[in-house]
Formats: sequence, structure tokens, C-alpha cells
Amino acid sequence: MDNNELLNNLINSLLEDRRIERRNKLIFRVFSGILIIFFLYILLFPSDRFSTTYEHTGLVEINGVISSSSNASVEKIIPSIKDALDNESCIGVIIKINSPGGSATQSKIIHDEILKLRLNTKKPIYTVIEDMGTSGGYYIAASSEKIISNQSSIVGSIGVRIDSLNVKSLFDKLGIKSQSIASGEDKLILDPFRELSDEHRLHLEKLTSEIHNQFVSDIKKSRGNKIKTDKIFSGLFWTGIEAKKLGLVDELGSLYDVNKKYLQDSKIINYTRKENVLETIIQKTVSQILQNNYLNINH
Repeated sequence: MDNNELLNNLINSLLEDRRIERRNKLIFRVFSGILIIFFLYILLFPSDRFSTTYEHTGLVEINGVISSSSNASVEKIIPSIKDALDNESCIGVIIKINSPGGSATQSKIIHDEILKLRLNTKKPIYTVIEDMGTSGGYYIAASSEKIISNQSSIVGSIGVRIDSLNVKSLFDKLGIKSQSIASGEDKLILDPFRELSDEHRLHLEKLTSEIHNQFVSDIKKSRGNKIKTDKIFSGLFWTGIEAKKLGLVDELGSLYDVNKKYLQDSKIINYTRKENVLETIIQKTVSQILQNNYLNINH
């Protein structure tokens, strides 16, 4: 073995030792980081939801636009309500809504699942509309035993919409042409660079009408003879005062009024499931460390 080969072997051996050392340091840093984040999470975000043994009111919040990718989704809302109902010390649930609506599908599923939960529990489920409970937000509210809103809450907007911009004339003036390629003659029905044909418009109107009819049917089943007039299904919205006159809400009040009147003024515990902060932080931290380490090793 000549000197050059011996030197190369020595260098490779040292590089391998360094890689192993760096890998071990990486593993140590990752697990140390996870432990630190875990303990910080426990200290900063304590939860007594599941350890509570005294009687209390379960609170579930629905905030913002309802969609499968938000906290206002079936995946978050229904398990939250179940968590509260499954706790023997929870005497009832209040759903607090501040939502303009959103996904028709998510709203209907949440509505239907709450009705199923009510069939299998003796615990009452009330809804309080605060700032706004419209469209899909009201759809969900209608599934509860009672709907309570503030006098100035915005309630209603029972309707369905599909939005699409058409910029064809503007782009024609600018000399910009669309070159979308699609299979299926109707695939580009909502393409903003094409005029909406009469046939496509009729199709979309039929689609929204079908969804709206289902919406109306479910509201009528849930609210029954409380509904005073069919004009509430026009898509309009009202203040809480007018909504009560129309049968959209049962009472005027707040979360605290409901808790005091129907749930013995019990302590309120929030069961709302949200994005797992700890899991998100750990995933991002590990991903970043591994990425940085990978780049260092290969360079």
C-alpha cells in the first residue's frame, strides 16, 4: 500500500467518523428539542378537559369559514362535541358560532352528525350565535335543541351560491389568450377566460337549486313549526331581534345566559379541538433539522 492510498484511507476514515458524530449529535438535538417543546406545551397549554370530575358545561366553538381544511370542519367539530358528551361530569354542551358559512358539504355533515348525537344522549346541546351565524353556520345551529342569539347578531342567509369571475373581455383587450387543454367538453365550465354558455348556466342553477332545496328541507325538519314564514329561505339575513320573530332563533341572550338558565351556571370548559400545536412544531423542527443536516452532509 503506497503512501497516497494510505492517506486516502485515513481521510475517508476521518470523514466517516465525522459523519457518525454529526449523526449522533443530530439525533440528540432532535430528541432534546422534542422534550423541551413537549414540556413547554404542557406548561403553556394545560388542559383539564378530560380530568375534570366536577359538573361543568362543555363548550365547542365554530369560528370562521367552514371547510375541511379549517378548525371549523367535521374532523374537528364532531369529535369535540363527542369529547364533551363522553365526559360523565359534563352536563350539557353549548356550541358557540361565529361563522358566515362555507362548505355546503361540511355544514350538512356536521348538522346531520349533531342530530345523531342528540338521539343517543340525554344531555342537551344548545347553540349560541354571537356575531354571525349565517348560511352554513346557521345550518349547523339548526341541529341543536335551542338557538340563542344576541339582539345584534346577524342570522339567516339560507341560500347557496357559486362564484366565478369572467375576465375574457379584459384579456381580449390586452391580447392575452387562454390555452387551457382539457378532456371532456364541459370540463372548463367555470373557466374565467370563457363566456358561460346558456346550457352551462342552467346546469349551475339546477345544481345550486338542488343543494338549496336540501338545505331548506333540513331546516324545516330541524325547526319544525317554529318557522313563521318561507321568506327566511330567500338568502336574506336579519338581526337577532328579527330572527326571533321569524322563528330562526328561540331566545335572545348570550353564552352566559344559556349556561345560567339551562345548565346550572356551571363552570364552562372548552372542548374545541384545534390544530395540534405540539405536533406541528415538532414536525417542522425535525423536518428543518434533517433538511439542514442533509444539505451539510452532501456539500
